[in-house]
Amino acid sequence: MDRLRNWAWWAIAGGILLSPVFAFLLAVVVEILIGVLVQCGASALLILAAGVMSGRLLFRKHRTRGRAGNLLGDQA
Repeated sequence: MDRLRNWAWWAIAGGILLSPVFAFLLAVVVEILIGVLVQCGASALLILAAGVMSGRLLFRKHRTRGRAGNLLGDQA
């Protein structure tokens, strides 16, 4: 079971190749959201908050749980 299946390799390759496309589409969606808020006459603070939250979602670091081997005996 230490070898990846064929579909897993294709999923990894597809994700790597399509990630710029997904990033571009996400940027277009954010731009549309800000445009809709501007057209509706929303306040500048709401538009700024929407932009900041969108950027935070795009550039946040994904936190993963550390391995249990790094903990001391009484912390596990």
